[in-house]
Amino acid sequence: MCSPGEASPGPAPAGDLPPEWETDDERMAFLFSAFKQSREVNSTEWDSKMAFWVGLVLARGRRRGAVRTCLRELQNGFERRGSVPLGLGTVLRELLRRGKLQRESDFMASVDSSWISWGVGVFILKPLKWTLSSVLGDSKIPEEEEVLIYVELLQEKAEEVYRFYQNSALSSHPVVALSELRSLCAGLCPDERTFYLLLLQLQKEKRVTILEQNGEKIVKFARGLHAKVSPMNDVDIGVYQLMQSEQLLSQKVESLSQEAEKCKEDARSACRAGKKQL
Repeated sequence: MCSPGEASPGPAPAGDLPPEWETDDERMAFLFSAFKQSREVNSTEWDSKMAFWVGLVLARGRRRGAVRTCLRELQNGFERRGSVPLGLGTVLRELLRRGKLQRESDFMASVDSSWISWGVGVFILKPLKWTLSSVLGDSKIPEEEEVLIYVELLQEKAEEVYRFYQNSALSSHPVVALSELRSLCAGLCPDERTFYLLLLQLQKEKRVTILEQNGEKIVKFARGLHAKVSPMNDVDIGVYQLMQSEQLLSQKVESLSQEAEKCKEDARSACRAGKKQL
């Protein structure tokens, strides 16, 4: 099911659409019609229509900043006077062929995603779909709710996460809890699914590695903007555990300090009450 994570954005704002969208009904009727079965029937018309929709689909993804989309979401986004473009499926198939889009299921199959908790309900993917996709390739028009990824946008946003982490206080050591990283990146990643996709992209680029330790997932980053991450070792895990212990100790000290201050205030209040009674 297509669930790009945010509420449905609805039709594209008029400013994001070409002038003929509202002024040239004849041209738009042609652009909203289905593609001929073969490009050879009229290659000029085919190429013109394809160029129009390819530009709009890619521009819409970049404007929204969402790395995921699907055929149904785009149909809703490009609805015009009650009609939806009939050739969008063919356009998406072409973008898949060009490598501008990628099926989310194919992306997931291309990288080790075993660390993702299936219980979270984030990626409910059927292996059968992976098999069919690998057999049929990108010659198949995507289903209406099949999730697709904007490849360049995913790479760019993964780079944002990487740089954001490197410039944060958490980067004092390359190993960080996945939960802490999620909190740090909340402003960059609108939802958990996008966050995981960006981490998987960084993992694919060998800039992070992820390990589960005592039930908690921890992430190790490469040192430097262009370095490759080294495997997580006992030293990394030991330092991480030490940092966690230090954090717990600090929280305990803070809690005891607040409790002590409260006791002092209670004692002062009791003294004042006693003096009033005398």
